[in-house]
Amino acid sequence: MKSTNALIIISIFFLISCAKSKNEPGYEYMPDMVYSQAVEAYSQSSVTPNGASMMYPPKGTIARGYKVFTYGNTDDEKERAGEELMDPREFSEARLKRGEYLYDKMCLVCHGKTGLGDGPIATKYTEPPAFNGRALRNYKPGQIYHAIVKGYGDMPSHEAQLDDNDRWDVILYIQKLQKVE
Repeated sequence: MKSTNALIIISIFFLISCAKSKNEPGYEYMPDMVYSQAVEAYSQSSVTPNGASMMYPPKGTIARGYKVFTYGNTDDEKERAGEELMDPREFSEARLKRGEYLYDKMCLVCHGKTGLGDGPIATKYTEPPAFNGRALRNYKPGQIYHAIVKGYGDMPSHEAQLDDNDRWDVILYIQKLQKVE
């Protein structure tokens, strides 16, 4: 009986504290939470031990949405990535189209429109191998993913430019280019 009475009292309290109009905030139980003090970036803080207002994230934490890439930058690690990494999503024409769009923005300048390594910049500096050539024809998707993240030869890493889903979409398009003879 006591728990029922307590539940009724708590329910009445919450109903009374609600505002009748959406434009009114109602009663404030914790004004400190409603009117918290913003901290200016790079200003001094009396709360932290070192006086800094901006802090590094705790060690061992990973940003939301970021996937840790645990493969090294060696040929053995590239082979291991080829065996272990698989595209987590199903094939779709929309993904292939997105992969073509990203390829045109990120890869075309070196690898060329058809993936033959004849892009406008590559012909002046270095010639990347063709995707359907002997060197890359049998690359597994995980190996291509590794090359995108870590870079390979003269190709720099594109880890910061392409997120995980974008990499897999580009790989779909590269696989399409590999099949064209």
